[in-house]
Amino acid sequence: MKRIERLLKKMAEEKLPAMYVSNPKNVRYLCGFTGEDSSLILSEAAVFFITDSRYVEQAREELSDLIQIVCWTRSMMAETAEIIRKHHIQEIGFEGFHLSYSDGELFKSLVQIKTRIADGWIEEFRAVKDDDEISKTLEAVKIVDQTFMHILNFIRPGISEKQVATELEYFMKRIGSERTPFETIVVSGIRSAYPHGVASEKIIELGDMVTLDFGATFQGYSSDMTRTVAVGKPDSRLSEIYDLVLEAELAGVNAICHGMKSKELDSIIRSPFVRENMNDRFNHGAGHSIGLDNHEAPFISYRSEEEFVENMIMTVEPGLYLPGLGGVRIEDDVLVRKEKSQVLTGSPKKDLIELPFYE
Repeated sequence: MKRIERLLKKMAEEKLPAMYVSNPKNVRYLCGFTGEDSSLILSEAAVFFITDSRYVEQAREELSDLIQIVCWTRSMMAETAEIIRKHHIQEIGFEGFHLSYSDGELFKSLVQIKTRIADGWIEEFRAVKDDDEISKTLEAVKIVDQTFMHILNFIRPGISEKQVATELEYFMKRIGSERTPFETIVVSGIRSAYPHGVASEKIIELGDMVTLDFGATFQGYSSDMTRTVAVGKPDSRLSEIYDLVLEAELAGVNAICHGMKSKELDSIIRSPFVRENMNDRFNHGAGHSIGLDNHEAPFISYRSEEEFVENMIMTVEPGLYLPGLGGVRIEDDVLVRKEKSQVLTGSPKKDLIELPFYE
């Protein structure tokens, strides 16, 4: 209930008497419910958890006795409106980002009271992790580290990117991952120049660079790691690119700390690319936070004045991509500390791994 109490305090400061929470990740964060199709109504007087008959028993097991469980019969929003009427709530906030325009309009028409968008309040809390969240993330990180060492013995010429992606996901599940938090990326050869290319039927060939971007989930919390390896000896230009990306990535993970502005870190990461006139080949964000969602605020961006705070967990993920030749990306998960931050992912990256090829 501590997280709910924190939100109620925020609501009091903002003079908001009630709030409707519909984002399932925010519902889970606030009350610990791990199922689906549920929402919360929070007020100083009471907290209501609204779900359907499939999840009532699960909710009784997972929720505090202080939360009232309501099983809707017509629809979740209709039940919400009924609770609002019964308890004489005069104003309510809701998560506009999570609802479509039509759902937002339906919500307002059903409740027939003053409404206010309250986006980002819970996400702001979620950005800074507590000890339990850090512990769960560490377990998800252990899974990707073990999986990387496993997949090095699986990748070889003659198998497809899809086969590698399938093996990655199968092995992660075998050792404890609940699910993949995003679509696993395996791109090889000239396709490694696709920053977010999905695994295809392309066959891995001798001399290919292979970029692996994958994550695991442990008790709801995700990890996210990228490594680029070579199958045999790659083009010398790609070996040079690897060293440059590694320099940028190390600059980022060594610099990030409590109080640093996002745009400052972005500049540090991009500095080696700017020096070599290659910044135009880095065409995606330099990193993001992870947690219940794989991409959470804050983000590493040259446009952002946001400051990193101790116990945020950030990714640092620079990459360079040369169309028609290939690309390199390296990514680690980092726990922000006041001075020296802690790199959580431990998979090798110091030198470009050139997988042995046997005739």
